[in-house]
Amino acid sequence: MQAAFSLLETLVATAIAIGLSAVAFQLFHQNERIFRDQSLILEMQQGARVVVAQAADDIRMAGQGIPPGLSEIILPGSGNSRLNLRTAFSATESVIVSNLPLPVTAGNAVTVLVESTTGFSTGRQTFLWAAQSWARGNINSVSGAARSISLTPSMVSSAPLEFVIPPAISLDEAVALFWDSATKTVRRTTATNTENPASPSWAPANELAANVVALTFSYFDAARLPVIPDSPERRATVASIEARVVVRASAVLSDGSRPTYGLSTRAVPRNIRLR
Repeated sequence: MQAAFSLLETLVATAIAIGLSAVAFQLFHQNERIFRDQSLILEMQQGARVVVAQAADDIRMAGQGIPPGLSEIILPGSGNSRLNLRTAFSATESVIVSNLPLPVTAGNAVTVLVESTTGFSTGRQTFLWAAQSWARGNINSVSGAARSISLTPSMVSSAPLEFVIPPAISLDEAVALFWDSATKTVRRTTATNTENPASPSWAPANELAANVVALTFSYFDAARLPVIPDSPERRATVASIEARVVVRASAVLSDGSRPTYGLSTRAVPRNIRLR
């Protein structure tokens, strides 16, 4: 005859099983909280790193593809929480192969032959430049088959202007990085119409990071003294720019706190240094 478990033995076994299950659940719950907290912290830190890396890249790229004789690289509107930079962010550039010398006059349309028309389109603003000489104008038409671009210059570095060495042609573009206080996000946008540098036609902005407490830009001259970029003369003296961002965790951690993480970088607009 086979003996059965007694009631006492069954109750003891059940109690042990329940105790082990409770311990296992507690460990699982604790690990889950740790994993969630770490995910929130990493997300917060990554958001700050994205903003700082983008700011450093944009600052270093400022003035790319812009004539050396043009000093207005840091554009109006730049300040404590917004940075507007003139730069050829699309890197669209070609070399003019028209016969030389090439006379250019403000207000008079000119058609030039180029090595490549890729990236150029009607209505965009463009630069013709060689050394310190430059002309800025609006593209009237582009012919890929003829590899030609027709434009009407609106500004020239000097009058009369005549290119005696093959000039480059590049687009006049701009980027902006700013803090949106309403949504607590950092956003980045570009401008493909810079006819009015004080008020470019900005495209819809992309979100770089959320839960941003603050984004601040500080401007310094060659002597590392602070500069307030509220005039063309002061903006022209800027030799380095510092960007600092503070990001908050997207949710409360398991200990009831909601930490913040700050990160900063200082970068040199290297293209400005070459002017």
